[in-house]
Amino acid sequence: MRRAAAVSLAAALALGACQRQTSDDGADKLSRADRRIDEQLAPAAVVPQRDGLAAAILIDVSGSMDEDVRSENGRREAKIEVARRAARDLVHQFAQYAEDHRDETVLLGLYEFSERSGRPDCRPVIPMGKPDRGRAESALASMRARGGTPIGNAMITAKRELDLTGLSRRHLLVVTDGENTEGFEPQAVAAAITRRPEIERPSIYFVAFDIDAQRFARVREAGALVLGAADARDLNATLDSLLRGQILLEK
Repeated sequence: MRRAAAVSLAAALALGACQRQTSDDGADKLSRADRRIDEQLAPAAVVPQRDGLAAAILIDVSGSMDEDVRSENGRREAKIEVARRAARDLVHQFAQYAEDHRDETVLLGLYEFSERSGRPDCRPVIPMGKPDRGRAESALASMRARGGTPIGNAMITAKRELDLTGLSRRHLLVVTDGENTEGFEPQAVAAAITRRPEIERPSIYFVAFDIDAQRFARVREAGALVLGAADARDLNATLDSLLRGQILLEK
C-alpha cells in the first residue's frame, strides 16, 4: 500500500509540475471575489524571514465526517475517528523530525474547519508551534463533526498563520471528505496564493478522503498537489508518502 501511494504521489508530482506555472497576464481582469481573496491573503504583519520548516494542517470536521469509512482492520468507523488518529501520527512524525534536526526550526499548526454558528470557520486544535506529542493527545479528542465545509476560507487562515512564522519552507495540507459548501472556493484561493510573491507561497497539498479526487481537478489546475484516499489505510499511506516525499525532507 505504501508503494502504491508513492507511485500515486510521483504521478501527481509530474502532473503538478506542468500545471504550476503562473503568470501575471490578466491580473487586471480579476473578479471581485478574487480581489477579496487577494486582500485577505496579504500578510497581516511584516515578519523577519528565517530558515526553517512550517506546516499548517487543515482537518475537515464538517457533518459528513461523522459518516463511516473502512478502518485499518476492515471494519467500519466514523471518518472523524480515523482523522484523529491520522493527525496524531502526523504530530508524532513532525516531533520526531524536530528531534532529529535540532539545528532546524520546525513549527506545526493543526486546525479543524467547518461552518459553526458564532465561531470562525477555521479553528486551531494545536496552535502553530513546536510539535508536541503530549498536547496532541488531549487536543485532538476535542474534534467533533458538524456543519458545512468552508475549505477556501480555511486555506486563507492557514496561509496567514504560515506567514507569521517567517520560515522559508512552508506547507499547507488539507484533508477533506467533501466539496466546498461555504465561503470562497478552494481553487480560487489556490490560484490567488500562486499570485502572491514567491517568498509567501506555501506548497499546497489536498488529500481527498472518501471522495473522488477528480472533484478537486480545478484545485489541481490552480497549482495544488491533489491525492486520493479511499479509506483509513489509504489515508495513512498517502499522508506518510507526502511527509516523507515532500514535507519532511532533508535540507
